[in-house]
Amino acid sequence: MKRFFAIAAALLLLAGCAGRESFFGFRKGDFTVLAESDTHGGFHGDGAYALILDCAGNRGKAWELLQGWQPLPLSENLALLLYGGEKDGTSYAYGLAEEAHLPRVEHGFYCFYDRHSESTDPSVDTQLLDRGSFNFSLAIYDSDADRLYYFEYDT
Repeated sequence: MKRFFAIAAALLLLAGCAGRESFFGFRKGDFTVLAESDTHGGFHGDGAYALILDCAGNRGKAWELLQGWQPLPLSENLALLLYGGEKDGTSYAYGLAEEAHLPRVEHGFYCFYDRHSESTDPSVDTQLLDRGSFNFSLAIYDSDADRLYYFEYDT
């Protein structure tokens, strides 16, 4: 089942990269875009893409798309990348949540996809902090505000 989810997420992600219209199944045309930014560019295409969708007007569709997502809170590794903190004597202060305009969401769901070439299972973040670079996509659905926060990070 985990492998099926990883393959499905990859297909949805690839569909989203071609024109940036769909993100883990959430299509921009089905919801209201509140904010969108993209800093990708340069020779290697490094950068970040952030999208915030208001899903309140199509809440039923949003809840259908959340099937198979993980309930919050985020895993320790993802929380460290987004919000900072310390683990095993190492401090993490990437400030990615600020870059993505992502508040701390308490109630909701998340979906993670590791696009790094060394990833052995794209749906698992256990190897994330062991690398010198990042290539991942993360979506967080805030069920209190009916908002989707989508973030791609490439270094």
